[in-house]
Amino acid sequence: MKLIPIHAGYFSCDGGALFGVIPKPLWSKVYPADKNNVTKLTLRCLLVDTGDRKILIEAGVGTHYPEKVRQNNGHEETDAITKSLADRGYSPEDITDVLFTHLHWDHCNGAVISENGQFRLQFPNATHWCSKAQWEHSKISNIRERAAYYPEILNFINSEGNMQLVDGDCELFPGISVRMFDGHTPGQMIPFITSEDKTYVYMADLIPTAANIPIVWLAAYDLFPVTALEEKEKFLKEAAEKNYILFFEHDLYTECATVEWTEKGPKVKEKFGF
Repeated sequence: MKLIPIHAGYFSCDGGALFGVIPKPLWSKVYPADKNNVTKLTLRCLLVDTGDRKILIEAGVGTHYPEKVRQNNGHEETDAITKSLADRGYSPEDITDVLFTHLHWDHCNGAVISENGQFRLQFPNATHWCSKAQWEHSKISNIRERAAYYPEILNFINSEGNMQLVDGDCELFPGISVRMFDGHTPGQMIPFITSEDKTYVYMADLIPTAANIPIVWLAAYDLFPVTALEEKEKFLKEAAEKNYILFFEHDLYTECATVEWTEKGPKVKEKFGF
């Protein structure tokens, strides 16, 4: 099994949104912002090559948006995913499976290309996967979250991308299991990858950056913050006990980390590149 980070571009968000109720004098010490309070984030996908399967976790934001949206969200290099794959010896046609942790725009819209008003699949030979709970929730989400979903793109993936819906925790592929977390959005599907006696966990929006590891340092994007707190605490205790390697999708500065549990709660043990 080969695990290969794939770059899908950059975007940005308000620091207050990334760290919720935590005061800026605290979070800005560990995750910098510019003069406008904007933090820069990355879109870091993960390719899992098992030989027979080439499984891509997440697909980035894509290039579907008007200039105002791109400026407001700090889009940079959001078409970089094919170049990043090519740099590592792969083409979009090689991808057999695309796993979406959830269906917010920055996680799945890059699986579709818009050309002259028409859609086509970025990964034409792939089966696309998400949780059944997230798919159903995306259809009924409330006004606070609704802008994160692009129904036309999601419906196209469903109809043309052989979308498979995962109903609960399971081993999805040999060495790759998924667990459901509901605090950020119902049915967020987090991959746990076991390779050479190590377990790598793709963090998605369960813990978007290493700076979000302290229990109460939640992003304001979490739909159910109390649930998110409880899930996060339980997961980080397990991660510390079992020495999981956390792989961050959005952290510009930290690719991976391990954690330890202290009297004050979870703490970064070690940061390192993949």
